[in-house]
Amino acid sequence: MKIQKVVDNNKEAMRLSDSGDFPSVVLLDTTNYCNLACSMCGHQVMARKKGIMDMMLLRKIVDEIVEVDKDIRVWMVFFGEALILRYKLYWMIHYAKKKGLTDVVINSNANLLDEDACRSLIESGLDAIYVGIDSFSPETYAKIRVKGDYEKVVGNVNRLLRLEKEMGVDKPKVFVQFVEMEENAHEIEAFTKYWAERGATVKIRPMVSWANTVEAKNLTSEDRHPCYWALRTMNICWDGRAVLCAVDFDAKYVAGDLNHQSVREVWQGQLESIRQLHLSGNYDELPPFCAQCKDWQAASAQFLRTE
Repeated sequence: MKIQKVVDNNKEAMRLSDSGDFPSVVLLDTTNYCNLACSMCGHQVMARKKGIMDMMLLRKIVDEIVEVDKDIRVWMVFFGEALILRYKLYWMIHYAKKKGLTDVVINSNANLLDEDACRSLIESGLDAIYVGIDSFSPETYAKIRVKGDYEKVVGNVNRLLRLEKEMGVDKPKVFVQFVEMEENAHEIEAFTKYWAERGATVKIRPMVSWANTVEAKNLTSEDRHPCYWALRTMNICWDGRAVLCAVDFDAKYVAGDLNHQSVREVWQGQLESIRQLHLSGNYDELPPFCAQCKDWQAASAQFLRTE
């Protein structure tokens, strides 16, 4: 069985990525609560208040997106574990799909992905789920995915893959993610082989520092290029505040408020000036949080599956 590379994001693609007058990806912070304390994540030092997005706010945002482009990717998560919400999450996904969105996704650590969650995600119409595992042994997993249960996660993901076959469906598409770092690099090959053989797509990506919150030794390049996340994504906190980018988990730069503004208004406001500074290469004029960040070089990823 041969492993096939499906996609390999590259710097040139990121350099040319500009979403014009509307974001091509929207991340909704349905909740910023999380059940783990992962070593490579800034969640454990997050200072902003924790909460759950109001359903009326979510509907407002989804409705605005649908009016512009139903193919815009919408993540029902920004910086938390959305499965904590259980049925409220399923209702949110169902609403977005009922309105016509074609690319509704979540990421998860899958510790809560029991059979009820698997069936509910399938029935809600979720298009894809990205599961962060980052290891191929309980020992390595324990060092990275602190408070998680490796055997439970592997069993949960295999259950989802099995249920999809039994139910004759191909959604949600299952991606298993491996963030490469010193602690787990020796397990990439075994991880890829195991999950590709089971029908999942393997996503291998570099570590991010969450804007210098955690140490990421891989971020060493000085040849800066425009940030993929800044150019393409809008990130909305559970309370409606729109922040600078996908690594601004603590809302250090607030660009607008979706309770009072539209997605388009926020995108064409302060975020537009940020994008123009990236595209013109005037990085020293960016807000300090953005100017000093090195995560622009970590947006690439490889996607692998069996032929």
